[in-house]
Amino acid sequence: MELKWLDDYVALIETGNFSAAAARRHVSQPAFSRRIQMLEQWLGVTLIDRRRKPLQFTPVAKDNQLAFRSLVTRIYEFRAALKSASLDSAGITIAAQHTLAASYVPAFLERLRHLDPDQNFRIRSENRADSVAMLMRGEAEILITYDTPQSPCNVPEQLARRHVLGHDDLVLVADPALHRRLSRVAEGARVPMLCFPPDSFFGQAVRAEALPELMRRQQVVVRCVSEFAMGLRELALVGQGAAWLPASLIRDDLARRRLLPLSRLGHSVRMDIVVYFAVLAGDKGESLQRSFELLRDAPAKRSRAARAVAATKRRSRPAR
Repeated sequence: MELKWLDDYVALIETGNFSAAAARRHVSQPAFSRRIQMLEQWLGVTLIDRRRKPLQFTPVAKDNQLAFRSLVTRIYEFRAALKSASLDSAGITIAAQHTLAASYVPAFLERLRHLDPDQNFRIRSENRADSVAMLMRGEAEILITYDTPQSPCNVPEQLARRHVLGHDDLVLVADPALHRRLSRVAEGARVPMLCFPPDSFFGQAVRAEALPELMRRQQVVVRCVSEFAMGLRELALVGQGAAWLPASLIRDDLARRRLLPLSRLGHSVRMDIVVYFAVLAGDKGESLQRSFELLRDAPAKRSRAARAVAATKRRSRPAR
């Protein structure tokens, strides 16, 4: 029995017509009819009542149409699962902090594929602590995350090689309407804020570098707390409050002026974007070593996010 016979029969069920089903399967009608007959011979049952026109299915065929569809679906799902398992076993797992998985990893993955076009990759998006733990436990070969002097990753050198890929900034921003109001807010007045939890990585970075200064000058009113930068971005876009957000995440918003920096109220927080390559033995270890060395030796480029922030700051400066 060939799987294409089952695909043919499903096409016949869906079209209800031999010529239309043959056209869908890109074969001639005589060849299509022969394949349906071979399926019937293999099953040992008659599926088509050829004594009647137009096309009529036999009772056993009608009763089992759903079973035929389900069987074909399960076969393809099983094949896909086997392929996926094969790719996972031979591929490289990249653990990435949530924001970087969305904003930075696609370009990074393109660089890796340029170095090794035949390599397979699996992306795992996690919070910072979990992504670091994946590398430490050997569940990921590459880690992409943020690093700051106040909150380093502390991955031992014997486990992984570290390289700074670039930089990002947590930028205090607001939508245009709120930006206009807060740009001239009096000292001591209320400032609505969207914040990260104090125990999250972004929350710790902002509290260590920027938030205390704002709280000394203004009455901070926390409108919402969330560990997800994407969620705070959406709230900032509709004017629910100001927020410190990664520039890499909001670069298009900054370029299109949907969000504007509030540098008067709070300065940006600098973060390194770092990559760790696990130290392994065997062929996979050699491949990781080569990729690491090529990335390390490549000339550094200023990120699109950094360019967008700088351009927006220039446009938002008052004329002298």
